[in-house]
Amino acid sequence: MASWRTEPPRRAGTWWAFRQVSPDWPPLYHSAGEPLPSQRSGRWHRQGQDYAQYLALEPLGAWAELVRYEGIRTPARAGEYRRMLWLACVRETDIADLGTFDAWEACGLDPAAAVGDQEACRDLADDLRTAGYRGVLSPSAALAGATNLTIFGARYEKVLLGGLAIWENPQPGLRVPCTLAATGGPPDVLLSETVFPDVAHDGLAAWRSTR
Repeated sequence: MASWRTEPPRRAGTWWAFRQVSPDWPPLYHSAGEPLPSQRSGRWHRQGQDYAQYLALEPLGAWAELVRYEGIRTPARAGEYRRMLWLACVRETDIADLGTFDAWEACGLDPAAAVGDQEACRDLADDLRTAGYRGVLSPSAALAGATNLTIFGARYEKVLLGGLAIWENPQPGLRVPCTLAATGGPPDVLLSETVFPDVAHDGLAAWRSTR
């Protein structure tokens, strides 16, 4: 039985999305010949079962994920990080539109799960995959007001200097055009704006206050 009361809307389209990674890593996650997926468990996948591409629709959203994950709380610590921020042109179908807390509620899902315990999202991801969804839009747990786009499964980057929107993709659904957007560390503004796991999510609190 699926987690939802009403099936999430399915979206198809083009999304411009950001992802930050270590300089040692490619922009996207794929197998590189490994027998089992080694990507560490995240909000929408479990290690060893599958891959997931975690992207943000806003550049600050991508940086906030790093600040939250690494627990970066001081400018000195932020200055220790050098990352690569990639811009990807994602063309996809069957994306579950759970990008707002209203959308979660409309489907009979607990809005708090969107930014809370990751295991609840992993269970939901199992149901989404079974139902044929190729990814999900969701509120960012790291930055109130930002939206994340997660694509299920391995994807292979095509690094371009420009022209992402007009590149003729020979393998739609598998290849994703990307370009380098910036290098460096997270902006200092995120040291106060990032929602860390030990504090209440102010975006969720604001949504609840309107109910």
